[in-house]
Amino acid sequence: MKRTLLLTIFTALLAVPTLAQKFGHIDSSALLASMPETTEIQGKIEQEALVYEQELQNMQASFQAKYEEYQQKVNTWPDAIRSSKEVELQNLQQGIQDFSVTAQQDLAKLEETLLTPMLDRAKEAIEAVGKDNGFTYIFDTSTGVTVYNGGEDVMDLVKAKLGME
Repeated sequence: MKRTLLLTIFTALLAVPTLAQKFGHIDSSALLASMPETTEIQGKIEQEALVYEQELQNMQASFQAKYEEYQQKVNTWPDAIRSSKEVELQNLQQGIQDFSVTAQQDLAKLEETLLTPMLDRAKEAIEAVGKDNGFTYIFDTSTGVTVYNGGEDVMDLVKAKLGME
């Protein structure tokens, strides 16, 4: 009898905190895609990418022209000129590779710089919705991992907090 009473009390104590928990979920990718600044940010990144792409095409065209000249004249040049042209071509090719890496890094930094304030705003809104509505956890369903299949979709609450609806 004592054992049954202790087991009942223990079970009741374990059940109380779980009854008070409230779960929500949101697709953060869909939220970010629907935020008004997303289009502007994508436009800025694409515009910057076009500048890099144009410069890369110019560099490649210059390399191609010098390479074609090399192919046409390689057999007529003395060894010193041939060797100098080969070094020049190798340096141009290395420059193209270096520029490509730098461009990718610059674009990644730009993206991070532009997205960080938007991501921070979204995170703050999600946290505020969680706090204001008593959610214990809000899961991000965009990660492809559903930790808990249930709860309340908080997308509309977060959009309202962001002033989007």
